[in-house]
Amino acid sequence: MTTAVENVTFTEIPPLRWETIECNLCGADNTRIYHRETLPYFDKIVDFEIVQCRECGLVYTNPRLSDYNAPYLFTDGGGEEKYESHAQAKSPVFQSALKQIKEWQSDLNGNTGGSLLDMGSGTGHFMQAAIEQGFDSYGIEPAPASADYAINQLGMNVFHDDIYTIDLPQNHYDVITAWDVIEHVSDPKTMLERCYTWLKPGGIMALRFPSSTWQKIKGVILHQILSSKRPSFGPTMHLYFFDEKTFKRMAEDAGFDILEILTTAAEANTNNLVLDGIKVVSNYMIRGIEMCTRRHLGNLEVYCRKGK
Repeated sequence: MTTAVENVTFTEIPPLRWETIECNLCGADNTRIYHRETLPYFDKIVDFEIVQCRECGLVYTNPRLSDYNAPYLFTDGGGEEKYESHAQAKSPVFQSALKQIKEWQSDLNGNTGGSLLDMGSGTGHFMQAAIEQGFDSYGIEPAPASADYAINQLGMNVFHDDIYTIDLPQNHYDVITAWDVIEHVSDPKTMLERCYTWLKPGGIMALRFPSSTWQKIKGVILHQILSSKRPSFGPTMHLYFFDEKTFKRMAEDAGFDILEILTTAAEANTNNLVLDGIKVVSNYMIRGIEMCTRRHLGNLEVYCRKGK
């Protein structure tokens, strides 16, 4: 099931092309400005607007770059040292998520393990961790360099393909995961609908993504307080930002039952002492606010089930 990968690099910088979209959740075209960022995109400095739908509350980049994933698709990803460093930072998140998945499997179905499909599987390190926990792991990864590393260095079963065009069997997987993926895809509604068809009845889907609230808090700290030029929303590649309410509605529209929504800490993995320090302090602040308001404000980790 492993697909051969050809390394791809860009021979020229992608042109600056824009597209304007309607809300992916409710279809409305009625927004307000939620945040603004000015970021480099290859050799250009570009102004971005992140908007919020006035009808349903979904936050998204609009207009957005047509080649929004170019930095992933046209670069070498940074090489082995960067891949392994990133995997080490993510390891606690992966282990915690696998523990949660197995607990839900045990509670709902009486068994654990089975086949697992990792969406946007990157360099394959979560798949590797899942195998160690007894899962039969497969991945989908469109970025050539990441897929190549997963296949040829880690020996993972990865489809080098796109989630919208790949042909997978229905009612096949026990678990589908998507770690920091849904914010990158052009059509999250269709992504969730496709995942629903690939899952077995009673199967678990687990996702982790930055919440719109956390991104806004980070944006205020970085841009308004510290006058930093570092990205908060990162709209050169990040297209959608959910909170608890908007994700719950989209997942339920796709047929899922929400099992649990958790807040997870942002990893201090930038190798920048200031930014990592901001993340650590912000995590403590967010926990305190959450305890008082009983709202999820940080990065969200969601567990869903396909009904039997």
